[in-house]
Amino acid sequence: MSEITLRKYEPPSGDLERDLRQFLLSLGLVRPGSQDSPVETIFRELLLSKKPISVGELAKKAKITESAVRYHLERLKTLRLVEGRGEYSLAEGDISIAFKVFRRYFVEEILDRIEAYVESLESLVR
Repeated sequence: MSEITLRKYEPPSGDLERDLRQFLLSLGLVRPGSQDSPVETIFRELLLSKKPISVGELAKKAKITESAVRYHLERLKTLRLVEGRGEYSLAEGDISIAFKVFRRYFVEEILDRIEAYVESLESLVR
């Protein structure tokens, strides 16, 4: 089973911290009203890094345990936004490509499955 929460917020502001938070809120990775989410720090570090980053480095920057970093990285990997093993980076090394991968292989797969249910229901009520 795959699950996603999508939210629509106001247009981007041009401020890195605000736009990053809105991006993560939009994907349901951060809850509205939450403060200082570790996933924000982790994603920011991956976004700004020119090379893959280790779990240990991310744990130090986010000031959380390595197991907590691994949990957040798994969530990001499930959405196909992040890739790696031991050292991590944005999927394909680029946020634009990572988002396209997320959209195509995560969102589209969910929508395709929902469409299959629609077709099944339609055939069952005829």
